[in-house]
Amino acid sequence: MLIGCAPSVTYVIDVAYAPQIKEQSPGQTEPIRIAVIPFEDVRENKKGIGTRLRLTGRTDEFEARPYPASTAVTETLVSALKIQGYQPVVVPRGKDYANLAEGSSLQVVLSGKIEELWAEVISKPGFTDIKTKVSLKVNIYNVSDKSTRTITVQSQSEPQVVLFSPGILQNVINETLTEAINKLLAAPLK
Repeated sequence: MLIGCAPSVTYVIDVAYAPQIKEQSPGQTEPIRIAVIPFEDVRENKKGIGTRLRLTGRTDEFEARPYPASTAVTETLVSALKIQGYQPVVVPRGKDYANLAEGSSLQVVLSGKIEELWAEVISKPGFTDIKTKVSLKVNIYNVSDKSTRTITVQSQSEPQVVLFSPGILQNVINETLTEAINKLLAAPLK
């Protein structure tokens, strides 16, 4: 039996916001209403979010769910905003910020690009190295003063595990994405 001839496998990774549970701060006023324009994926490989090189030389691939990755990141950001007490709504691309907010109760419009969202997994005798990186370029439009600012949030991790499974990678990539989104949420949105 030739192990090296086994076909590669594609694993689906459920992308989600994975916050550390903390108490809600008391005295929060009315939630900020935010429009989220779906993020644009500007990565070269829009299909996958990573690979694993096995000891046998076989390379497996990882894809995001929901697919494509731009949908996964947008939905993850919307979930994070809801958990943090905001009122987000996803709106279609195409309108400029001012026209989008005109006549609505929106206070902020978020849009952006996925510059990096990847994982590299290399199995070695006795352990597996995992590297993940997320980089999001986010435009924050404030409806009240019609100002736009752009920030880039990044996060990365490099854990080493003894036993690898796709579930471990799912946890690591979600923690990395969550850390990047938390950096965005730490910036004043309004």
